[in-house]
Formats: sequence, structure tokens, C-alpha cells
Amino acid sequence: MKQQAIRQGDVLLLKISKLPTGLKASKETVLMANGSGGHSHTFKGGTFYPKVEGDFIIGYLKAKGTTIHHPEHSPKGDKIEDGIYEIRKQSEYTHEGLRPVID
Repeated sequence: MKQQAIRQGDVLLLKISKLPTGLKASKETVLMANGSGGHSHTFKGGTFYPKVEGDFIIGYLKAKGTTIHHPEHSPKGDKIEDGIYEIRKQSEYTHEGLRPVID
């Protein structure tokens, strides 16, 4: 399977082959509330599966006819290819250590 990554500000969507087991679908349409600029990353179409604990992974998105939205990066929405995506809060290494991307 071709690896695909989509960056939207401080959020990264990484296409994966299947959902991890044990996830519960959410009725929310928010991928990440209050990103570094204070705006939420939202979507229309598809199903979001939040990850409650652990690292920089926020959750998973099963996309079907899905657009992702952000007031600064894509106010009209960006259509993404159907599939399953791991949603990550981006981070970067600096001389001071690992920190979240602020965009």
C-alpha cells in the first residue's frame, strides 16, 4: 500500500491499512480542538475514533467522502482520499528536546 501523509498545520494524517482493535467511534467532528493557533481541526464525512491515552497519536479517521477544515489552513475544506488515517499531533526535535509543532 502506498504511504500517504497529509499535513494540516500542527496535525498530521498518516494513511494506514486498518484500524487498531478496541476503538470506539465518536459522534464528534473535531480531530483536534484548539490547535496551537487556538482553532479546531474539524472534518465532514467519515468516522473519528479518538485515542484516549498515550503519545502524540490523537486518534483515527475512517474517511469516506471526507473533507478536513481549519480556519487558517483550509477554511473551505480539503478533500482527502477515502481510507483509514492515523491522526497525530506533530512534534519536532530542537536543541532543547522534543516539542509540539506550533503553526
